[in-house]
Parts: sequence; C-alpha cells; structure tokens
Amino acid sequence: MNKGIRVGLAASKLRLVIAVIPLVLVCRAFNADAQTETNLHSFGSVLNDGATPEAGLVQGNDGNFYGTTDLGGTNNDGTVFQITSQGTLTSLWQFNGTNGKNPSAGLVLGSDGNFYGTTYRGGTNNDGTVFRIATNGTLTTLWQFGSDATNGKNIPAGLVQGSDGNPPAPAAA
Repeated sequence: MNKGIRVGLAASKLRLVIAVIPLVLVCRAFNADAQTETNLHSFGSVLNDGATPEAGLVQGNDGNFYGTTDLGGTNNDGTVFQITSQGTLTSLWQFNGTNGKNPSAGLVLGSDGNFYGTTYRGGTNNDGTVFRIATNGTLTTLWQFGSDATNGKNIPAGLVQGSDGNPPAPAAA
C-alpha cells in the first residue's frame, strides 16, 4: 500500500477524533446537570378541584401560578385555579355553564394585575365567553360569543394584551 494514502487516512481519522471529542464533552456537561422533577398536584385527586388542565400556567404578580382546567369542579364545567410553588392548590372559580364552560386555553396576566381568559362553551348562547378574574376569585364575564352570526363562537384560543395596554383581546386562531 502507498505510504501517502496511509498518512492521509491517519490524518482524516485524527481530524474525526478531534471533532468528536468536543461533542462528547458538551453532551457530558448537559448530563452532569440532571434536574429533578417534582409533581406539585394530581388533578382529580381532590373532589371538585378540576380535571384535564390543557394549557400552561402563568405566574402572577404575587409569585403564584394560575391556570385553568377544561373539566372538573362542582359542575364538571372547568375551573380557574391558583397553585403555589410548594403545591398548594386553591380553586378560585368553578364554571357553571351560564358564566362559561370548558376553559381550555390558558390565562393571560393583564397590566392591571387581573387574569383574562376564554371559555370554549357556556354563556347565554353556549358559544363561549371572555372573562376577567382577580386573584381573590372574583370573576366578571366580559363577552359572550354567539349573540349574532358575525362575532364568532367556540373560540379555542387564548388572549393577548394589546401593546396599547388595553385589556386582552382574543388571539388569532
């Protein structure tokens, strides 16, 4: 075999080894920082605390986390809840159909410190609602979909706050 070919193969193997070493070291660094997951709450384990949380949580100004469950609660129409970082869950609101039902989208924290959200069903027309809820559990229905054919119904999307600071409005689906 030609010595020039052997040297060429040896050099390319060396380059491959040099290229792989940093990759292995980077992978080891990520594995060295393994994290532990802690379950804070299992929905459905406590009567009427909500079931089927489908959206992410949002952190409030008080440091607690807030979210919705699509089902569960006293009427099985969904809930709005608060949970601490230690796992203490408080049901702030239990929907009953007339004030909304099935809040499957997440909440948004408004610049006024209240949370805003939507329900997929419920309200006067059973076509969903937009609501505001304070951290003390006071819920106000702001809009009921389906009052006419042009204002939409059964909105699965959450809300966004306008850049002008106005209260949140439905996000584009």
